Order: sequence, then structure tokens, then C-alpha cells
Amino acid sequence: MKIIFTIIAILTSPALLWASEGSTVAAAVDFTSSVYGYLGVMLFVLAYSLVPLENSIHLRKSKPVILAAGIIWILVALAYNTIGDTHTAHEAIKHSLLEYAELFLFLLAAMTYINALEERNVFQALRVYLVSQGYSLRKIFWITGALAFVISPIADNLTTALLMGAVVMAVGAGNKKFVALACINIVVAANAGGAFSPFGDITTLMVWQKGKVAFGEFFAIFIPSLINWLIPAVFMNFAIENANPAANDEKIKLKFGALRIMFLFLATIFTAVSFHNFLHLPPAAGMMLGLGYLGIFSFYVKKVEGREGKYDSILGQRPHEDLHPLYPLINRKKGLFKFIQDYPDPTFVIDNDHLVTHWNTAMEKLSNVEAKDVIGTRRHWFPFYKRERLILADLVLENFSKEQIGKHYNGHHRALPNIQHAYETAAFFPDLSDEGKWLSISAAPIKDETGGVIGVVETLRDYTKHKDKASQFDLMKRIARAEWDTLLFFYGVILCVGGLSEFGYLGLVSGWLYTGLGDTIANSLVGVLSAIIDNIPVMFAVLTMDPEMSHGQWLLVTLTAGTGGSMLAVGSAAGVALMGAARGTYTFGVHLKWAPVIALGYVASILCHLFINAKSF
Repeated sequence: MKIIFTIIAILTSPALLWASEGSTVAAAVDFTSSVYGYLGVMLFVLAYSLVPLENSIHLRKSKPVILAAGIIWILVALAYNTIGDTHTAHEAIKHSLLEYAELFLFLLAAMTYINALEERNVFQALRVYLVSQGYSLRKIFWITGALAFVISPIADNLTTALLMGAVVMAVGAGNKKFVALACINIVVAANAGGAFSPFGDITTLMVWQKGKVAFGEFFAIFIPSLINWLIPAVFMNFAIENANPAANDEKIKLKFGALRIMFLFLATIFTAVSFHNFLHLPPAAGMMLGLGYLGIFSFYVKKVEGREGKYDSILGQRPHEDLHPLYPLINRKKGLFKFIQDYPDPTFVIDNDHLVTHWNTAMEKLSNVEAKDVIGTRRHWFPFYKRERLILADLVLENFSKEQIGKHYNGHHRALPNIQHAYETAAFFPDLSDEGKWLSISAAPIKDETGGVIGVVETLRDYTKHKDKASQFDLMKRIARAEWDTLLFFYGVILCVGGLSEFGYLGLVSGWLYTGLGDTIANSLVGVLSAIIDNIPVMFAVLTMDPEMSHGQWLLVTLTAGTGGSMLAVGSAAGVALMGAARGTYTFGVHLKWAPVIALGYVASILCHLFINAKSF
């Protein structure tokens, strides 16, 4: 008990807090030597040490940092309470929350667009196109690297790395050396490409939102970023054999609205830039307006696909057929009846008395009812309904009107124009399987030589899988598929760093780095540090310290924080993601072997920036 009381006394004692004379409490209190500060640093180090181990221990990276963030701010509040200040901690955490809110809303809108483009097959179509072109391995190496460099400024380096990684793994399946080198190249290219655009990385986004660098000014580091990628790529190029991979004939088509969503994404970027540059409003507000563009368009997509689905249960995923599937044979009895048995779609025929005369093999498989059990009976309704009722074949045979047929199928029907009194409908049948099935159904009358109706042929098609795919496009579903673990991780990081800043540690680090070592060396070390720790907390710490630097130095720290993570596989989100996607092939050790040439590109990019942008220093 004495030990417990001693610890409580120490934690609540203001004697451990030092303040400068003649200053206000909020501005002058230094908690760096307090127990609260020490505990905060230890807690942050412990929580962040678990982040690189995410794939090993299967603990999502957001969980430890969120826990650490909450406890650190408890310590901040306790520290201020010991000196009678109950206001400063409250205002400080509100500032950190505002910082996070802007980042969160911006990224949420961007991630939703990326998810929408993925759902509309944009990225899959690009991957299939590249794989199907028959390029050599060396050419694929350069194409995927170049595309990673070009796409990452818009789609962010993580998404780009996963997309291009899928390409090289599809092309180089079985060639581990090529896949590993191509993944390293993609990581370096994606990080370098993301460095010269506010949309390319979280660090550049934070610099832009803070107003340290204007949107157009990021392009001043385009050439240094390019050099950062090209130098290691040239070295790795000679290690790749110039062989041709096996051809791939896979085909993927863009879904309805894909190109218009791409246009809306570009319009959203323009809106965010305009909010920042012309209206002097947060870019996040512009991104959320752009999310509104997508929301309205998604409503239109659902309406269009829904209208097609009114007649076709798969929501427009196949073109309408204006002919019955068996149209060429319908009025040729011998040809029709001979063909039905082996026809791939489930098909049956009823005569003028509604008796089943044909029940093909595909129909047996769909209905789980054998032909011998149904032929000669009127039980063709049995596989689909619990009670006897007229189905489409019966309605056509009885010459029901279009309106009467509509009452039986809730208006989900249409007339087939090339056959008199033939109809197509769509319906869901819950008893056909454990999950039920969506069927598209066509029924047409069979006539004799004199034109008299002697029966009806009905053909069914199972489009359950297609309907499930078609029904996935919903804005709320796209939002739900955002990288929530990543977004919550950013929350933890921002609040942890904000709390440590309140203790005064960032002020100490800023003085040591930017006053003791100088801006250029300090900003170069930021990149090296980002390869070990991760560039997001490092950049947020720099922005929180807010050292007095020239415009050229802010560009330099943007370049180094964005590209420094390429030196290690765990130094960037792109590298960590690809290690998971190409598990066992692209590894930390493989990447480490090429770290010297990546570091050479890093140094060369810094020297290039110091030379071509000398006037900005």
C-alpha cells in the first residue's frame, strides 16, 4: 500500500514539472522531464513497435495506437490538472481532432472513388490488358514501374502498388526473381510518384492541407522524384532476363458508368484544389462535395441497372435478347423436340392440356426433379412454388394478355417482339437452393403447319451470380469498403503525436534537428527515419514542430518523407501491402539486398532538388 500511495503521490505532484519564469502556464510548462511525459513516450514506443509486426502477430495496426492515443491524452490532462489548468488540454485535443477530421474526410472520399472504380472493373481491365499484350519480362518491369509512377499521384501509392503487383504476379507466375524485382521497382516508383502530388501520399496531403506547399508547387520535385525511381530501376533492369511469359487470354469488360466515374474523380480533384486555392476553404470540404457527385451518379446507375433488371433478373449484365433462345426451331416440331434434350439451358414443353411432354437434362439438374416424375403431369410448377399456380408457360398457352401476365410477375416482364405472344420475365425462387436462385424465363407458343398452337416451350437461365455482382454498386457499400483500419490508424498516430507535442518533446527534437544539424541534413534524416518508423508520424511531427524553413526546404522534406520509405520493405504502406500480396516471394530480405542502389537514388534525388530548385532555398 505504501508503494501504491507513493506512485500516486509522484503522479499527482507538480514538483516534477518545470516552468520558465515570466511566461503563461499554457505556453511555458515543460513536461518533458515529468513522469507523465516519460510514460507517454514509453507507451507510444510500445504501441508503435507492434505496427510492423501486424502480419506476424495478426493484430491490426490501428488497435495499439488508438489505445495509446487515449491513454496519452489522459496523461496530458492529468499533467495539466496538477498545475490547476483544466482548459489547455481540452483545446489541444480539439486541435488534434480537427487535424484528423480534415484528413479523414479527404481520404474517405478518395477511397470511396477508388473502391467504385475497382467495382466497375477499371483496375481489373487495365491489369488484363497489360497481361494479354505478350510483352517480355523486362518490358513488363519498365511498364509497371512507369505506370506506378504515373498512377500513384492520383490513386495513391498503396492502391497503385497493389494494382501493378497483381500484374507482375499474373505475368511472372513461377518466376520468383522477376516478381521480387518487379515488386521492389513498383514500391520505389509508387512512392516516388506519390511524392510530387498532394494525392499521392498521406505526407504530401498533410503538407498541402497545412498550406506549406501550394498544389502547383509540388511539381517542382517531379524531376528529383523521377530520378529517385530511375536510378535503382536501371540497376535492377540488368538482373531481369529478357524472356517472354506465357500468353493470357482473360477478358474483363468495364461495367456501366466506369468512364463517367473516372471523370467525376478528376472533377472531384479539381474541386478540392479549387476549394483550397480560390475559395480558401479546406480541401476536405471540396472532396466531400465530390463525394456528392458520386452519390448522385450512383443513384442514376442503380436506376439504369434497375430498369434493365425489371425485365432481366441480372440487372443488365447481358444484352437483351429480342428472340426466344429456341426461336429458329420453335415452329419446326421435329427439329425442336430433337434439340431440346441436349440444349444447355433448362427447358421443358407443355401441350395444349398443360401436360409436360419434354423435360431436358439441364431442367432436371436445375429443379432436382427427374423427367420421369413430371412428364405426363401438370406438375411443372412444383420445383418453383409451394402451391400450385399458373407459371409463364401456362399463361402463354392460355393467351393471357400482357397486363394479366404482369399481375403474376409484378410487372417484371416484357413481350418478345419477333414472336407473337411470347414473353420474357424474371423472378427469384427461394426454394431452388439454400440461398435461392434468380431466373430469367422465356416462353413461346409452338404452332403446327396451320398456325394453331399445340404447346408452349419454356426456357430458363440462372443469373444469380450475375445479379449479385450487378447489385453491388451502392455508394454506402463503397464507403463501407474504405480502409477503415488505415483511417483509424491515422487517428491514433495524429493524437499520439499531438499528445507528445503537448509534453514538449517535439520542441526538443525540433531544436536538436533543425537548429543543431541544419535544415538540409535534418530533412534528409527525416526520410531515413521514415524508412524505419513510417513516414506518417514523422511528417506529422515535423508539421507539428513547424520549424522556420524556406520554401525549398519544405519541398525537400516532402520529397524525403515520401521517398525515404522505399529503402526498406516495411518503410511504406506500398511495401507492406506487396509483401502480403506476394508472400514468400517479395520479402524484407530480398528488398534489403537492393537497399544500397535505392539509397543511391534517394541521395541523387536530394542533390538534384538542391540544384534545380536552388532559388527556392
